[in-house]
Amino acid sequence: MASFEREKVVRFHYCDPAGIIFYPNYLVLTNETVEDWFREGLGTDFHALHEDLGRGIPMRHMECDFMAASRYGETLRYALVVERVGNTSFAIRVTAYCGEELRYQAKQTLVWADVTGPRPTPIEPEWRERFAAFMEEPA
Repeated sequence: MASFEREKVVRFHYCDPAGIIFYPNYLVLTNETVEDWFREGLGTDFHALHEDLGRGIPMRHMECDFMAASRYGETLRYALVVERVGNTSFAIRVTAYCGEELRYQAKQTLVWADVTGPRPTPIEPEWRERFAAFMEEPA
């Protein structure tokens, strides 16, 4: 399996007064990871995706699990894998680890959309191949 990984530092502004990351900020960091994946892993940043290619990836569904608290100053390793590629949507899993400890996991279904509608549109073969490079191998 080829995962896309990035380290993210838990900054002061992500935290509540107790110094623990405020849970919605995990979602912000997850979205940053998806944007980083498009730019660095798939070779197209969000600006080009939306403006030049006329595509977007609105979210259809998301499930999150928060396993343990993360604190100001810690470094989280975010990893993204593709779980499924359908006709007009794809599913990803994003995890965040601090060392070997799993802190957070999100499963998302994203729609491949034509931004002029916006409406779902079939995922082109070139993009299927790009997504497949990060596909999780069957167990």
